[in-house]
Amino acid sequence: MPRLFLVLLVVVATALASALARAADIQAGRIAAESKCAGCHAADDWEGEDAASLESLMRDIVAGKVKHKRKLELSPAEMADIAAYWARGAK
Repeated sequence: MPRLFLVLLVVVATALASALARAADIQAGRIAAESKCAGCHAADDWEGEDAASLESLMRDIVAGKVKHKRKLELSPAEMADIAAYWARGAK
């Protein structure tokens, strides 16, 4: 029984560490948005939108499902970071 508990504890700890290792980074989002998006968009443009919907929109643009002024190339991490930054507004 103690061995099963230890194995379960290690599995849960590993899963939690993995999830926390790549949380959206608002500062990285600000930097990416300023370098790749600020020519046309500002953080205030997305007031009231949540990060999940913004990230979904960016994924659709990158995939070519949604029209955009120019081709958008962002990594999944950049999309999550920019979405987290824009979801907070210009704070």
